[in-house]
Amino acid sequence: MRRIFLALLLAAACAAPNAGALADPPHVQIVALGDSNIRGKGVAPDDAYPAQLERALRAHGHDVTIANEGVNGDTTFGVLARLDSAVPAGTQIVILVVGRNDVVKHGQSEETVAANKQEIARQIRAKGAEVYVIEKMQEGLRDRYDLHVEAAPTPGRTEWHLNAAGYALAVQRTLPAIEAIVKRIERRAR
Repeated sequence: MRRIFLALLLAAACAAPNAGALADPPHVQIVALGDSNIRGKGVAPDDAYPAQLERALRAHGHDVTIANEGVNGDTTFGVLARLDSAVPAGTQIVILVVGRNDVVKHGQSEETVAANKQEIARQIRAKGAEVYVIEKMQEGLRDRYDLHVEAAPTPGRTEWHLNAAGYALAVQRTLPAIEAIVKRIERRAR
């Protein structure tokens, strides 16, 4: 009887290290928060940045869900006002893209935008989530023509938004950094 017990104990000990390696990764809840560059103005929801990023992370073996909390025309003031409803309890990562409308459409100073972004990040961290800020999602992509152009509400001004191919390039650029945050959260959850 003692031999059987020892054999069972030894078998369980040998199997234990492999059990963790085969376990599914823990689920990571992400919120993409911000303006039309998050919302995906002009593209189908499946072609917007959050949906494409979710597919890329899942293709790399991560169990993630990314909620699209982008609002066309939003500002840092708007994000601050809706932060509690946009970032629910349990969110682990927030990807933030906002600020351009503050300056271009509403004449806010860069200092005001920076201060608001810092406050947004502070409040998100207080909720227990990590923050990844994308300062200029379109930077360098306009030259590749991965944008669509539309007339802005103000005469003489043009609004630029990424098309599906442009969002794919944005995902390609941001994936390594965001995946590193996801991996860190997965390690902590195990």
